[in-house]
Amino acid sequence: MKKMFFCAVLLFSSMSFAIPTARIIKLKGDVTLNGKSLKVGDSILKSGILKTKARSFVKLEIAEWNNNLVLGPNGEMNLDLSEKSTKQYNFLKGRIRWFTQKNKKSNGVIHTKQASLGVRGTDYLLIANSLLGETEIIVFDGKVQFQNNSSVKDSSLISKNQWGGLGGRYGKSIGEVLDLPANVINAFSKQLDW
Repeated sequence: MKKMFFCAVLLFSSMSFAIPTARIIKLKGDVTLNGKSLKVGDSILKSGILKTKARSFVKLEIAEWNNNLVLGPNGEMNLDLSEKSTKQYNFLKGRIRWFTQKNKKSNGVIHTKQASLGVRGTDYLLIANSLLGETEIIVFDGKVQFQNNSSVKDSSLISKNQWGGLGGRYGKSIGEVLDLPANVINAFSKQLDW
């Protein structure tokens, strides 16, 4: 009886600490993880550098974190799947769209060189321009805490239909958060809505 109880505890504990899996649900063009080509249906079980080339897109589902991510052309991110509790992404360049699965909560952090973004279940577009050293965010639904990596005190809450920017053309601190008109939101919302 003790042996069976021990096996049940071991099985339950290994399931509860399972490392998350990213599943490729859509892909167009040339997409790699650590230099290895990916295709629709592949499961990503380890951390690594995810890259898309020109005219390439990839949509990932990470069910354990309730996230769907679309990485656009010429994009690059360090996908860290090392721990279930971490929920961190390091976005290096390009455009990425983040969706939280409907009716589910998601807490996570995405980092760029300039900013950290605390997500509380939402839909947004993040643009990291590595050439100009800047980060932009447009929020379509929910709220995102947008924080300057250089100063913990420099932080703004970006809400639905708002834009925020940092670095490069936008300055060394988070400037005014802009309310965007419906036509601008509509144009941005079509990007990476895949």
